[in-house]
Amino acid sequence: MLSKHDIHPLWWTEYIPVLFFVSSIFAGLSMVIFEGTISLRVFRHQMSEDFLRRYPGIVVGLGKTCAGVMIVYLFLKLLLLIHGRHWSLLNTPMGYWYLTEVVGLTLIPSVLFIKGVRSRSLALIRVAALLTMAGIIINRCNYVFIAYKWYVPLAERYIPTWKEVVIAFTVVLAHIWTFRWIVNRMPVYRESPEWVKEEEEETISKEVVQWRASRM
Repeated sequence: MLSKHDIHPLWWTEYIPVLFFVSSIFAGLSMVIFEGTISLRVFRHQMSEDFLRRYPGIVVGLGKTCAGVMIVYLFLKLLLLIHGRHWSLLNTPMGYWYLTEVVGLTLIPSVLFIKGVRSRSLALIRVAALLTMAGIIINRCNYVFIAYKWYVPLAERYIPTWKEVVIAFTVVLAHIWTFRWIVNRMPVYRESPEWVKEEEEETISKEVVQWRASRM
């Protein structure tokens, strides 16, 4: 927000927080679709029949939400482009890059989401989710690296060192390992053990008895 003169006009707007918030919604849902696809292949043997039966409907529902939110996001981007009057900048190298992000990695995925939802095609929805994730990564990189101080020579720009990259990958891998550890030890996908169900039934029975006693 304080870097108006450092961010390329096609990306800078006083509504950056709003755009980030809206885009984070379909970015998060796309990540859920992606993670769910991997989990389906890795932990399928742990998944209950009920979960496997409901899984396609869950993915279609997530895809439908992504499509709706992305349409709102594209509408906001169009309004801001018209309000900023930066049409002439579209016919520049940075303008082409902007169109790649907005059209190639936002508009096209939203269309794929819509088609995937209508045809209930999980493959289309998964492809759309991958493109959406790529678009969000590029969008965030634009604000931090590419569109930020775009006028500075490449040799003078900030580029993460290999140590920073290793740390980032380590954090991601730690999250993956933690998730795998939890799934293998807790009933995340598989059904709860019988003793858990028995305890739940016993607890409910006690609560019913206490409620009836309090009514007397």
